[in-house]
Amino acid sequence: MSSAPKSVVVTMWASAVVTVAALIAVASLRGTPEGGTPPGAGPATSTTAPAPQGQLYCNTGPCKVLASQRVEGDQVELLTDKNGGNGRIRVGRDNAHSIFEVTIGQYSARLTPQSLSCVQGRLAVCLVSGEAGDTVTGELFVRGPESWERAQSAYVATAGLMNLHDVDGNGVAELVTAQSSCGSGATYCESYFLEVWSTETEQMGCTAPVSRLDRLPGYPSALAPAKSALRKC
Repeated sequence: MSSAPKSVVVTMWASAVVTVAALIAVASLRGTPEGGTPPGAGPATSTTAPAPQGQLYCNTGPCKVLASQRVEGDQVELLTDKNGGNGRIRVGRDNAHSIFEVTIGQYSARLTPQSLSCVQGRLAVCLVSGEAGDTVTGELFVRGPESWERAQSAYVATAGLMNLHDVDGNGVAELVTAQSSCGSGATYCESYFLEVWSTETEQMGCTAPVSRLDRLPGYPSALAPAKSALRKC
């Protein structure tokens, strides 16, 4: 039996390749939910684009607005899934928004309507925090000269309290955290202090320890140490 002409074999092989490529392309499109992250892609830190037309997804479900604040003309929204364990920050005005992943869910922190707090100043600062057992974990978002940015660090308050306060009076709020010298999980402790961080993730100092949590300056709602009270941690 004579074999098929080479031109026919080449044509059949090329058609098969085109067909397989088309099937792969269709499958990849079906794997990306509207408004979600493609499978296998790393978490997006931020994007600046027109407001999404589709539904934003937090984890495997649609996001819902848990809390929002107006900051220097920008609307800052904390979005979460139904369990409060996975979230995003959406911030912007008009039709231009930046969207950031909220990373503290990796530390089992739960988001609530009280998880978002913002302070205006020379630079606006927003804190997103959540409880994880007897500790609180938080992260900062800062309004820079041109856009919002994430401070690349997660902060833990082992005594379960943190808030924003302009400690050095420079017009930009710092993060104040309450710490237990005994560490998290201790059933009894007689040593607590405040630790202060700048928005550039620089440790500015700590206060002298006190024997009771309620003796920390500003306890419980607005921890507010004086700059002169800070010393090396």
